[in-house]
Amino acid sequence: MSRSGTRAANGMGSIRKRKDGSYEGRYTGSDGQQHSVYAKTPKACGEALRAATHSVDSGSWLEPSTMTMDQWFDAWLRDYQGHTTGRTVDTYRSVIDKHMRPAFGQVKVTAFSPVHVRRMISNMTRSGKSPATIKHARGILSACMKCAIEARLIKTNPVKGVKGPAMLKNEFAIIDREQIPAFLEAAKATAVANELVFLFLTGLRVGELRGLRWSDVDLDAATMRVERQLRQVNRNDRRVEPPKDGETRTVRLTPQAVALLRQQRKDQAAARLAAGAKWRDDDITRDLVFRGRDGWNLSQNAIFSAVNRIREPLNLPTLRPHDLRHSYAVAALRSGVDVKTVQHNLGHKHASITLDIYAAYTDDAGKSGAAKLSAYLTDAFN
Repeated sequence: MSRSGTRAANGMGSIRKRKDGSYEGRYTGSDGQQHSVYAKTPKACGEALRAATHSVDSGSWLEPSTMTMDQWFDAWLRDYQGHTTGRTVDTYRSVIDKHMRPAFGQVKVTAFSPVHVRRMISNMTRSGKSPATIKHARGILSACMKCAIEARLIKTNPVKGVKGPAMLKNEFAIIDREQIPAFLEAAKATAVANELVFLFLTGLRVGELRGLRWSDVDLDAATMRVERQLRQVNRNDRRVEPPKDGETRTVRLTPQAVALLRQQRKDQAAARLAAGAKWRDDDITRDLVFRGRDGWNLSQNAIFSAVNRIREPLNLPTLRPHDLRHSYAVAALRSGVDVKTVQHNLGHKHASITLDIYAAYTDDAGKSGAAKLSAYLTDAFN
């Protein structure tokens, strides 16, 4: 059947292409009436249609004009975030519970307006939340209301025209080039020296470091495939999940990173020999690059506590594991690595994300690039 009138899978409803180029999915609600969802692509429309019909089948569907923001938050987290990792969904839920439900949870979706968005931002500002935290909450709310448009609950996104507080240029700590020797020395005093240095050399997220396997690494080719993250839900519940946003990637390693991995292989073999029968292996830990002294998966808390211990020797007021990732990005940009490569290595979905975070440092890289170009052209222009 043509694209203009296709039947969705499993008798879930129909999808048609509209004159404006968008797609409409039609389904029957619990009220017996026909309802629609809209999207720009057939795939997105199909996903929205599946979410809507699932809510009908599960008995959680509500007639749009009576739905409150609390009810829409629940539906959005349940029906629209199936592709999102569990930890991210938990973060979304926490932000919604803390900052959105108290401010406007009982407001009907159809009555939700920019005034309510401004109320959330004002409340968060008064409570001392940072501009970055407020920006994150605003982004979650905007994504939620964008899906409300697709579900035909509202026509426009109330969040779109409301600006958050101005972002500071640098809201994270950076290990500068002159601090690297002190960083390496301080890392040696911890039980996770190789892990800390590898985070700095590669820009991996902590979960990606914990989930890295030897089968992902080709030391001869100096490449590393980032395909998963290891998430610790609680002491007994470990979950292997795709990287954030599902962005798997192959990263080229520096000679320093390759040398560190070769040393890590030796260190791991020595630890296994020392542990003897106490060495712990299972399907998750067996091939991990970074493991605890007893072979179990590396503790996330071990990384956090070690990073906190090396903060003082570096004379930094704050330092978090994620700051090692920021430090990698800044070092790469200052060395002249192009933004697109840095974006790929970090696993950002778009280069605009990288530019937004490191705008101040891309200016430094741009000045360096201009100086290099000037030196290259000097003879030709003289």
